[in-house]
Amino acid sequence: MRHALTLERTAPSSVTAAQRHAVARFRPANAGLAMVHLVQAVLVFLVAGDVDLPVTHHTSSVAAAPLVEVSVGVVLAVYFLAAGLSHALCASALRATYEADLRLGRNRIRWAVFSVSAPLLMLLIALYTGVTDVTALVIIATSTIVMIVCGWRQESHNPPGRRRTTMVPFWTGVAVALVPWVIVAGQMFGAAGRQEFSLSIFLSLFLLWASFGVNQWLQYHQVGPWSDYLHGERTYLALSLVAKSALAWQIVAGCLLV
Repeated sequence: MRHALTLERTAPSSVTAAQRHAVARFRPANAGLAMVHLVQAVLVFLVAGDVDLPVTHHTSSVAAAPLVEVSVGVVLAVYFLAAGLSHALCASALRATYEADLRLGRNRIRWAVFSVSAPLLMLLIALYTGVTDVTALVIIATSTIVMIVCGWRQESHNPPGRRRTTMVPFWTGVAVALVPWVIVAGQMFGAAGRQEFSLSIFLSLFLLWASFGVNQWLQYHQVGPWSDYLHGERTYLALSLVAKSALAWQIVAGCLLV
């Protein structure tokens, strides 16, 4: 009997081997995204470089005490620099590696940069909503890194030409990814006087964040054009511009307005 988390189907020819001329078309997109993200890194530092969020520590016997102030502008500048650098490398020094990976139905560079950018962004989301205790923040960062590892394993376990697709890494990553959002939701709904504004931001941030997971789900269920791995890669590039930017600038706007 087929396992519930295993899909059985013959991969269409478009999945089995990405053509060399097709993967070469990603170079201009990566070069453009590199420039956009690097410009945003400068802008976000100028706009929010002096906006700080506290990290605290709380024990049963001692009230929460500030440990360090985190600059929103600096963290988001690093976030955009990491994204910009990865796209720049995909268009230049690591282009051969990037294009060879795409032909094999994977993108190790993407997961490497996600392992840096995703925890940074999730930590800022948590700090913005009032999750400041260092223990909770460590749990949030660790859960986010595990989620990224699961996404990478989902990709590495399902190469082109496969007859079976395992979704175990994907759903494991989804389960782990819920941990930070449950912590954030608990803090947000427990805070007085900010529910209306925070709820709209929370829902928007969650949907943007989840869009990356939806793209991978569509890839490995081979829904419509997502049966071609390169369509999923094109979607990741679009999300890199739209979703990443929207996530970051909503946090900036929220911090400046509160």
